Amino acid sequence: MNASAKTLTSWAGQKPTVENGFGTGSLLMKDIFTKVETISRLEKHVVLIGEIGVGKKRLAEVIHKNSRRSDGPFHTFYCIDVDEAEFQEAFWEHIHFENNHLQIKYDLLEKTGGGTLYLDQFSELPDDLMLNLVHSYLRGCKQLFKYNLSIAPRLIISVSQEALQGLKKLKQWGELLSSLNPISIMVPPLRERKEDIPRFIEIFLDEVRQSDPDRSHLQMSEAAINECMKYTWPGNIRQLKNAVLQGAILSQGEVIEVHHMPFSMNWKLPY
Repeated sequence: MNASAKTLTSWAGQKPTVENGFGTGSLLMKDIFTKVETISRLEKHVVLIGEIGVGKKRLAEVIHKNSRRSDGPFHTFYCIDVDEAEFQEAFWEHIHFENNHLQIKYDLLEKTGGGTLYLDQFSELPDDLMLNLVHSYLRGCKQLFKYNLSIAPRLIISVSQEALQGLKKLKQWGELLSSLNPISIMVPPLRERKEDIPRFIEIFLDEVRQSDPDRSHLQMSEAAINECMKYTWPGNIRQLKNAVLQGAILSQGEVIEVHHMPFSMNWKLPY
């Protein structure tokens, strides 16, 4: 078994760890990690599709860490509420005069050379900027890495499941897929893989234990875990983590009980 396969096995194993960030116990996620093992070794761009909070960025980091680019940089460009000046600074070419020569620079592409560029919430970009970004990326890679295109940044694009149907209707989206020819991975919501919830809870509890000495013995009661299993988690993993953090505070670092969990999970209680 090669090194990347061993790493992925640890992610999909029975014991959750803080380092991996994924408590993979469901068949759905085990199937995804089987695909990730193969995709990580390829030099293909990737589109991650899923609801907000399902862990798309963590999965992007897994792909990066298990690829031949693992020693290279991993940069995130946040596409939410990005203004045109920020976009141009990151992706447009800039002319610099150095050593009596004019040089073309692409700031973000050069910083990410040999690594992975994660476009977080790409579906939130204005329609015209989507294609503009892809064209700038392709043009910049040809200019910067023309002698060795293999070190051009690999793109991992995050798309919200809610926006996907709208994207499919856009001409720009079709051109983007044609230009990049990416592999797509659908990341299921937490309500469809509830077997992972206890593992995620243990991961988040362990993060609290390690970061706060006053909560080094923090636990969650069986009743609270059962309530977590019943809940639908519209905010997915991100919401679950916030719930555990709130419980850690209200429980004074001891045992998180049902009444320590967020109001949205305890609407029957007499608040």
